[in-house]
Amino acid sequence: MKQLLKTIIISFLLMSCSTQHSSAFKIKTNSLEFKPNDTLEIEIISSKLKEVFNSTIYIDEIKVEPPYILSKLKLGKHEVRAELNINGKKILLNKEFIVYASDSPDLYSYKIINSYPHDKTSYTQGLEFSGDTLYESTGLKGQSKVRSINYKSGLVINEKKLNKNYFGEGLSLLNNKVYQLTWQENIGFIYDKNLSKVEGSFSYNKSIEGWGLCNDGFKFYKSDGTNKIWILDSKKLSEIGYIEVMTNNKAVNKINELEWAEGKIYANTYQFDKEVVLIINPISGMVEGVIDFSGLKEKVEQTESLNVLNGIAYNKKLKSFFVTGKNWSNLFEVKIYKSND
Repeated sequence: MKQLLKTIIISFLLMSCSTQHSSAFKIKTNSLEFKPNDTLEIEIISSKLKEVFNSTIYIDEIKVEPPYILSKLKLGKHEVRAELNINGKKILLNKEFIVYASDSPDLYSYKIINSYPHDKTSYTQGLEFSGDTLYESTGLKGQSKVRSINYKSGLVINEKKLNKNYFGEGLSLLNNKVYQLTWQENIGFIYDKNLSKVEGSFSYNKSIEGWGLCNDGFKFYKSDGTNKIWILDSKKLSEIGYIEVMTNNKAVNKINELEWAEGKIYANTYQFDKEVVLIINPISGMVEGVIDFSGLKEKVEQTESLNVLNGIAYNKKLKSFFVTGKNWSNLFEVKIYKSND
């Protein structure tokens, strides 16, 4: 037993000597903040040696060679990792940097086309059309539900209530099924299109919570309250990647309800100073546009329960957007246009 213990200790010491982090060596970069067309410059410096040889550089676990051009990276946080071979010892170094969008977002405004009744008791979390039928998911424990609605009259066609232990969040429809998130319960539900029964469920993996959901016809996009939008496989509902929502100078957090329209993600943002919706590039995460919905909230019944703008749905036939909010008395059909047009 003593011999076995001695062998284990020696093995551990050898591993510790062969791979280690050292304060004697550092990664020096020309900046910590970049744009996609910038070049990252990397230098390994040492407090003991003038030069360091046999270094291997990785960006996000992928081995790279200079020049380190960033145009192929997604926006958001990345990591440089250096592996140094010093006298037979492997030393690991790492350093984070951020890639921001190349340009500032375009500014958009809106024009109201029509106004329809909306259930002001609905704490709207998700909104999406299937043909001319509007589907809505609502939140709050004990009040959460998913329903199909005649958008013109506001009348409910079908409805399924959630167990009181669940806080409903975003929803999306794909292949005649309805997918609904819950907030902090780490589970999503799958319904038939008539909302007659729960056909299945799925759990989250690395994403923190369930906020918004949309799809491009092949895969889902899921927000979790951070600046990340997770990409989900449409069959297994597993997280297969993510994008980070970035402007030219910051990461945008609290990405909420999502809608897919004409190749872009439209995203509500939660508790911003203004009622805005972002237009996001689904590949890079770049915020390409900001829609200012200021003044819309003042056009609904002003009740004590009135809350923020949340809920955006695109009607493909009408080519217009429908927006509402948490406990709003109206659903608005709007056209969106660039502010400088």
